[in-house]
Amino acid sequence: MPLKPSRRNFLQSTATATVGAGLGALSGSRSLADQAVKPEKSPNEQVVFGYIGAGIRFHSIVPNATNFGPAAALADVDDVQRGRGLQTIHEAHYKRDFPVDMLSCRDYRRILDRNDIDAVVIATPDHWHTKMAIEAMQAGKDVYCEKPLTLTIREGQQIREALAKYPQVMQVGTQQRTEHGGLFVDAATIVRDNRVGKMRRVTCAIGNPLDCSAIPLADVPRHLDWDAWLGQAPMVDYRETSDIAKAIGYGAGHPYSRTHNYFRWWYEYSGGKLTDWGAHHVDIAMWAMEKSHADVGPIKIDPIEVYHPVPLDANGMPTLNDRFNVATQFKVRVTFDDGVEMDVYNKADHLGFDNGIMFQGEEGRFFVNRGKLTGKPVEDLKDRPLPSDALEQLYGRKVTPNHMADFVECMKTRNTPVSDAESHHRNLSVCHAINIAMRLGRSLTFDPATETFQDDPQANGFLEREQRKGYEIVVCARQTISRVL
Repeated sequence: MPLKPSRRNFLQSTATATVGAGLGALSGSRSLADQAVKPEKSPNEQVVFGYIGAGIRFHSIVPNATNFGPAAALADVDDVQRGRGLQTIHEAHYKRDFPVDMLSCRDYRRILDRNDIDAVVIATPDHWHTKMAIEAMQAGKDVYCEKPLTLTIREGQQIREALAKYPQVMQVGTQQRTEHGGLFVDAATIVRDNRVGKMRRVTCAIGNPLDCSAIPLADVPRHLDWDAWLGQAPMVDYRETSDIAKAIGYGAGHPYSRTHNYFRWWYEYSGGKLTDWGAHHVDIAMWAMEKSHADVGPIKIDPIEVYHPVPLDANGMPTLNDRFNVATQFKVRVTFDDGVEMDVYNKADHLGFDNGIMFQGEEGRFFVNRGKLTGKPVEDLKDRPLPSDALEQLYGRKVTPNHMADFVECMKTRNTPVSDAESHHRNLSVCHAINIAMRLGRSLTFDPATETFQDDPQANGFLEREQRKGYEIVVCARQTISRVL
């Protein structure tokens, strides 16, 4: 592949790379991307995507993303999963007469080395997001990354540092800010237009994580690079049940293990429901109330009721390593400096819902989830509609109600996307802080100005994690990364 290919040549080519190449481990030295010069592109040219991670979210993203341009490469450390991902890309490409020959590899850095790729789409387990996103920015790529963007609060700071250093566009996959019929957008405009009066409380119900019994030790499947999958996380033995744990529904088709859809239920790789659905509902609640800033004052976090399926020690660490370990039941109250309370529950039985957001103000309340927007303030819109420019005031500009479309448009205009990394980091930091309070089993006060816990060294010990050698996150030029092939 030449260092300066044109997109026209790419689209006409039927031999851009060899399918199935690059099945080695994720180890390597400095990249050709440090030497490559990206060709200028016309605003009318199609975007060329590289995909990292071919799991369940990937299959939802590709059909939409290929409306805006073809894929040139796909990376995943699971060969079987990557094969299924290639089939999804091929099906989307056939519909648009795009080429189906493309780079297929385990090592995502081979995608970053490709000078014809404009943007990378990251849909890996959470503990890989920050490292991949930063290295993509260092390679001159714009980034679309699924939520949650980070594993720790410190990683969010590193994303901020990278965005200040590298002039790239970054969109986070919190699609409720644009999609789902505009229900959450309407909810935010109702709050911003003061239709419930002074806010008193918002309740976010984010669902129940999975629980399981002990998962037995097992041989690592030959199609999986286990060391690379673990990445920054500690090296542990592979575990897997002997049968398919879930036959139908979201994430079905895999035995229980630490991988695939089940990574969410291990603190080593994710934050359970807080960084899964909390990254959606807490994000919307704080976004609507305009609390995604450093100057909102100290935030008090009180874990009222918490149940972990695995006992935690005095340092908040799981005492068993053979089963899912994130909290499965929780009631937490977050109190902002202005007195507004945000309750975060696995389910809000007392209010009659198990997934969604209820906003309560001095003059009324309303409810929103992905299926409905109800309540008197909503009914009142028939006689007293929102201002005609309410959406532009909310977004700061005109926005297409399609998350990927907003990302592609911002790639061309260099505007900040609707789901920007900074506000996502601010909102997700509260989710991380809630997890820390639940793990320690006591109240904490988080200061968004310093992004630390007040007078609590033990809680501050959770702000970042020790990363396994060779998989550290570094905000610097890529050529300083020096792992040997």
